[in-house]
Amino acid sequence: MDYECIQLNKENGIATLILNRPDKLNALSAELLGEFSDALDDIQNDHDTNVLVLTGAGRAFSAGFDITPGQSHENVEPTAHWDANHLAPRILMKLWNLRQPTICAVNGHALAAGNVLAMTADIVIASENAVFGEPEIRFVAHSPAILLPYMMPFRHLNWLYLTGDTVDAKTAERWNMVNKVVPAAELMDVVMKAARRIASVPPYAAQMMKRSIKGAYENMGFTDSFESHLMVRMVEGLADDVPEKEALKAIREEQGMRAFLGARDAAFQEDSPLSK
Repeated sequence: MDYECIQLNKENGIATLILNRPDKLNALSAELLGEFSDALDDIQNDHDTNVLVLTGAGRAFSAGFDITPGQSHENVEPTAHWDANHLAPRILMKLWNLRQPTICAVNGHALAAGNVLAMTADIVIASENAVFGEPEIRFVAHSPAILLPYMMPFRHLNWLYLTGDTVDAKTAERWNMVNKVVPAAELMDVVMKAARRIASVPPYAAQMMKRSIKGAYENMGFTDSFESHLMVRMVEGLADDVPEKEALKAIREEQGMRAFLGARDAAFQEDSPLSK
């Protein structure tokens, strides 16, 4: 299949999927998400693929959902609003549910939905210039999925979710968001070495082990938590009378993304008290 927003390569049991909108910091547009979903279906059904490597082209992994002005939105019937509003989070979670083990190689920023996408991988290896964060709350929005409570200590995840602050790769490693931090020039070499190691495990054994691991998270209420969070996002999306949200939306539509980001983050220019 020919793709415009991603690249998919397969060799020796390893599939490499690259988010390929480098000029947009690999922002997750509807087109990219559609191709991403199709590619995951392809990998899921490919019994010659033992492991998936996910990364981003250029200087970022992904800046999150594409919210630049002028995005087209399909008109849907009221009875379809639930499914339409939550299609994107469910596409992201397809990586979590993929039967093959997955490794995410994070270069540069992994923010908002980009951070969620990275966290859905089974293993995360980051370059020294990687940055992680969930800044949506500053725009009166919420992460597309609540994954961090299943991955990192309570105090740290509260800081990320409640401030919208970002953290560097070494902090993310200390906070249990990534497995390993490596020099940027070595990132893909290290990741592919890890992929070859996992691909050497008998695929049936690896995939059944992954099912068992994910089953443990199900027993901890993972899917119930995800579905409950979708309801929170639905309610938040219907709230059009929040003044901070409306003011930022107006700036985005009238002045563009640079002005929007400046206004969103204006109150957070001082260094975080946890950054030192």
